[in-house]
Amino acid sequence: MRTVLLIPILLLAGLAAVSFATRDRAPHPNQYISAGTPGLLSAQAYLLPVTDPAYGSVRDTGVPDPALDAKAALLYDTDTGASLYEKNAAVRVPIASLTKILSTLVVRDLFDQNEIVTVASGSVRVDGQKQTLYDNERITVHDLVSMMLVESSNDAAYALAAYAKSRGIDFVTEMNRKAQLLGMTDCVFTDPAGLDDTASCTARDMVRLVRAALRNAPQIWPIMATKELKITSVDGVIVHTVKSTDELLGQVPGIVGGKTGYTDGALGCLILVVKVPEKGDTLISIVLGSRQRFTDSKALLDWARHAYP
Repeated sequence: MRTVLLIPILLLAGLAAVSFATRDRAPHPNQYISAGTPGLLSAQAYLLPVTDPAYGSVRDTGVPDPALDAKAALLYDTDTGASLYEKNAAVRVPIASLTKILSTLVVRDLFDQNEIVTVASGSVRVDGQKQTLYDNERITVHDLVSMMLVESSNDAAYALAAYAKSRGIDFVTEMNRKAQLLGMTDCVFTDPAGLDDTASCTARDMVRLVRAALRNAPQIWPIMATKELKITSVDGVIVHTVKSTDELLGQVPGIVGGKTGYTDGALGCLILVVKVPEKGDTLISIVLGSRQRFTDSKALLDWARHAYP
């Protein structure tokens, strides 16, 4: 009789021990269970480590939104993956020479940086205003990319597209294919430099582009943080003095790199990637369609420091 009574007691004690061990056991790092999974235990909801975001998780609502002239804008925290501020971030607008970041990623996919390009005559003064290359000049892929990113050379973008064509590659097709691979589903590109304002993208998709460039092409960011550099043709005859179009270099601390853009239709556009040492964080600022892109970008970054203490 005593043995019979002990059996259920032992069973209950064993179940309690199992329950206790299961309750306090952290899920395996690879155990990704949907919140909608039937029978999901409450303990299993904590699938990823909880960390304090670099920018406080609660916004100080006493700090009003920044007054921006931009048609669209977005401020993104790379450490937490959160948008700190959005204005028309899902609206498609022309992005002008911000396009050249995508062109750079495509060039890196297609060519070696040391390949030599002979500049075709159709790649000179392509915007009808500024000439940055010369007919039949021989220059490396790396230097053409640097000219695209620092002084926003339209000639360099078209020279690279012409070089691709000589190899049987449609550069714009590759641009749109790359955009789709990066999840930029609300973007359409029609030329390698961003001169055509019928092309468009959203601020949210531009963040996807910048994140991909930070992850897969970290070498281009020091180039985009350079105020001025000298570039010489392969034969040493032609020397280009290349000056950055980003007026905030040296004014805003912590700039990792940035890219400007402007057309009459797109107005001023600016991407900035900025490290914030006091937060141990990195921000991506996107400003599109602004008559004061530099003022807007600085205001957006300053606002974040106050709105997310």
